[in-house]
Amino acid sequence: MVKEELLEKEPIAYRSLYHALKNRKVAHSYLFSGEYSPLKIDAAYLLAQSIIEGKDDFACEECDTCRRIRRNQYFDVIYVDGYEKTIKKDDIEVILDEFSRTSLEVSGKKVYILANINNASIKVLNMILKFMEEPGNSDTYGIFISDRKEDLLPTIVSRCQDIPFLTRDFSFLIGQYENAGFESTDAYLLANILHRYDSEMDLNDPYYLTAREYVCKTIDTLNNRKYLPILFSQEFYRVFKDREEFRRCVDFYLAIMIRMINDALENRRSGDSEYNRYLDLIRDNDPGRLLQIFTEASDRTLLNVDRKLLFDAISYEIISYI
Repeated sequence: MVKEELLEKEPIAYRSLYHALKNRKVAHSYLFSGEYSPLKIDAAYLLAQSIIEGKDDFACEECDTCRRIRRNQYFDVIYVDGYEKTIKKDDIEVILDEFSRTSLEVSGKKVYILANINNASIKVLNMILKFMEEPGNSDTYGIFISDRKEDLLPTIVSRCQDIPFLTRDFSFLIGQYENAGFESTDAYLLANILHRYDSEMDLNDPYYLTAREYVCKTIDTLNNRKYLPILFSQEFYRVFKDREEFRRCVDFYLAIMIRMINDALENRRSGDSEYNRYLDLIRDNDPGRLLQIFTEASDRTLLNVDRKLLFDAISYEIISYI
């Protein structure tokens, strides 16, 4: 059962939710934060079941009501999957419309779950914020799931009870990529950098493959940093002259690099000897400083800076700390 798995894997989240239910102090807005884990989605449904059931404990998960909620067949619980698609204005308008009406279910309580709320535009996030402030019904509850809390509007975060999920579990996603034909290392990287399964990715995706190639070239060059050819940005630019294509490739590059640096710092070893060789090279070249350089660069992409200039800046930073 989900509550048992939650207790085992996420005891902090379990205790926070249990005490809120037991003391009948359930907040009207929750944010399940932390890196991707299917358990966050399961826990959101569990909380919705518990709110609807209205007892001072977690829901039974077995009654007809609980099963209907989990199958998205309960009229007063709406789930929007932001992992599969962008959360759009129409999705929020459905919630506004449905929740403005008299409840169709006996409990009278309404719950909406927005998974991967990060996958929404600022305009949509502002619609959500307004609804949080004026839900029109005191028995309305919102549960938001975010893999990157730092990217959300601070006003949304401040209005939520934050429930941190600390366990990283990408095994399910890795399996999906492997089933799609990706080698184990590529499946691992894609699951970790995308935090979701992208069914549109294929084995010949030019953005991912080019980014991975130049990540490896960069790492191979670290021992001779003074000869680093501006992080190959000119070559990148020749391959992807379209601004949007170049942006996508650079963003893949940064995400892969940061994941590999973190693996080096965490002393991770894999069954891929070539991947382990790159991790060893990173460890020999001040991985803490490298992580700082690439994390700061990734943060600057949120400001929509020119990716070509960003590459030049990264190159200068790497060369300058010889």
